[in-house]
Order: sequence, then structure tokens, then C-alpha cells
Amino acid sequence: MSLEKIVRLAQKIASDDYNRQELAEFLAYLDNAAAGELDLILNAYQQALDKQGHYSSHVSAEFMHRLAALRPDIESAPPAIPVVRERVNRAWIRWAAAAIIIVIAGGVYFLPPAKNEKPTIVAAIPVPSDIKAPSTNRATITLVGGQKVFLDSAANGTLALQNQVRLVKMAEGKIGYERVPIAGASGEIVYNTLTNPKGSKVVDITLADRSRVWLNAGSSLTYPVAFTGKQRNVQFTGEAYFEISHDASRPFTVTRTGDDVRINVLGTRFNVNAYADESAVKVSLLDGSVRVDKGKNSSLLRPGQQVQLKADRHKMINDIDMDEVMAWKNEKFQFSEKTDIEMIMRQIARWYDLDVEYQGKVNEHFWGSISRTVNVSQVFKMLQATGFVKFKVEGRKVIVMPSSP
Repeated sequence: MSLEKIVRLAQKIASDDYNRQELAEFLAYLDNAAAGELDLILNAYQQALDKQGHYSSHVSAEFMHRLAALRPDIESAPPAIPVVRERVNRAWIRWAAAAIIIVIAGGVYFLPPAKNEKPTIVAAIPVPSDIKAPSTNRATITLVGGQKVFLDSAANGTLALQNQVRLVKMAEGKIGYERVPIAGASGEIVYNTLTNPKGSKVVDITLADRSRVWLNAGSSLTYPVAFTGKQRNVQFTGEAYFEISHDASRPFTVTRTGDDVRINVLGTRFNVNAYADESAVKVSLLDGSVRVDKGKNSSLLRPGQQVQLKADRHKMINDIDMDEVMAWKNEKFQFSEKTDIEMIMRQIARWYDLDVEYQGKVNEHFWGSISRTVNVSQVFKMLQATGFVKFKVEGRKVIVMPSSP
């Protein structure tokens, strides 16, 4: 079902003009709705309610469960409200609309009853503190003009046509660009931005030159929909793995957004960790050759090497552990014996979309490996088994503490 149809269905539900099948489709869609889509759906519901002169309140236990699963950070519920059957004032209608939007800060969700069904009220249920690993990617592509495509809800096939290039969603959620010659099309360079937010699975994109890029959670990539001229240039933030299509006549350049870090390649495979909250940009080469420039310094990497860029310093590391570097792409957390808790928590926070608070200093370092598909509690259990650290989860906030004073 398309987002447009779901928005119309939300409006029907608000006007008390729906059947049980439509309600079931609506709930099923919400199970995998991205945050931006959820906002659109609930805004449409609220606007439709604002046009009503009356509102019958009904708390749906099933709807509550579905939305609670979408937002496990919700801890408390608003007070129960009375059933209202007759005409009410505009303030009440706006309050009733806000009740469903308590997806942001509450624990009870309100829907009007299906036709001929007596309104009921169901008590709020506690929301478990455990947090699941991302099951879908919530990535978006911002097209020229600012329109956004939500990849998790888009059907397979053509998503957009821009300057003789078609944006296509393929099997398993992969995204690619294909040239489509069109008579009279403009040769203007058009840029798109792929954004993969925190709490989202890795997203895989094939660019117009057949180069492939994988984006980790909390990352973005800006690129032309078609490469023209003698250069292929992209910008990104976060962490990405690149497999660049070889073209000696058109070098490929990766630039960190808002920075002077520049990676020059012809055809190669490499990983870049350039999150803003990390102390250094790390470029790791798996195959081929790249030159990394920052400021007045330049480093030429060979396979198995990593360069760490901090301020204007280049630190070269030989025989880097590529399994650890590429663990994120292989659905694992993997840490060497030199990894501190802050670095570990930054990775966990991006993947599970958490806020982290520290109470006390954890001085020890950690090593080990665990799947990124498990609930966050499993990751914390592994770390707590060391006897050096403990965790307290409050919604989507995690408090990190040393195990002993």
C-alpha cells in the first residue's frame, strides 16, 4: 500500500468512515513506517479531526501495541479520558487529535471505533525497556527540488526520473541509477542525497557509473545522478564502504562534507569512518590504491593499511585488522583489546538510536564480537560479563557506570 493511500486512510479513520479490513491495513503499514512517514500520517489524521464537529473516543489495544513497538522509548501514559459521544468544542477535538500523536511522548493511542462498535477504554500497558536491532533501513533519498523518497516503504521499480537517469529500487531494498536517453533532456548536473539515519539498517546504493556504496547508520552521501566531465566527485558524512568502478580517464574523489579531507581513487575498495563525534577520520584500504589529502599533508595507502587523520596529522597503521574495520557491514560489533567504552557506546548508540549518559569513569578496555541483529540487552550482557561496566536503560537513554566504585 502506498503512503498516499495510507494518508487517505488516516483521514477516513478520523471521520469514522472505515471498516475493519482498512484498519488492519493501516496498522500493518505502521509496523514498518519510517519516522518521517509517521509524522505525515498522524498530521493528516489531526487535520481531518480538525474538520469534524464531533468525535467519539476509542482506545485500541492493538493500535497501542503497534505504536508502542515503533517507539519503545515511550514510558508513561496520559490519564484516561472519558468517552465523548456528542458534539464537543474545538479545543476538545484538537486534544483528541493530539492523543494519537502521543506516539512522541505518551503510552496510550486513541482511534475512533469501527462502525456499530461501542467505544471502550483500555488501560495503558508498560513498554519493555529492551530495544531491538533495526529490522529495516529507514533511509531517504532527497531529490532535486527537495522531494524525499522513503526507501523502506517504496515499492520495487522506478522511484524517480531525473535528467535521463532513472532511480530504481531493486530486490532486497538495493538502490541504483540507470541511464535512460531522452531527446531534448538537459545536461545540467543534478545531485541527490542518500541519508541513512541512526537506528537504521545498512543501505546499499549503486551509482550511475556502477560504483557501489554501503552506508552505515547515521551517515549520508551526496552525489550526481549522472557523472559528467573528467571527474567523479561525491561528498559524505558518517561511515561508508566504497567499491569504485575503474575508469582511468575519470578519477573518483570522495570528500568529507564540510571538511578538507579528500580521497582520490581510480578503482578500488576502501572504508571511511568519518563521524563527526569520532576523534579522527579513518581511511582503510582493502584493495587497489588511494591517496588521502588533508591540509598540506598527503598519504598513499596500500592494501591492509589505515591512515588516521586528526587536525593536520596523518598517522599510518600497517596490517590493520580489516575484520574489525568491516564488522559493521557484516552485521557485527567487533572490538579489539584496545577499545574503550566510549568508542563502543558510540557505535551502539548509532545502531540502536540511543542517547548515552555516563555516571563515573570506566577505565578498562574491551574486546570481543557479537551480532548486530540481537536486542541491545544482549550486547550489554556481553559487556557486563567482563565485570568492568554496568548499564541502566531508561527508554532510549542508556546510563553507563563502572561496576565498582
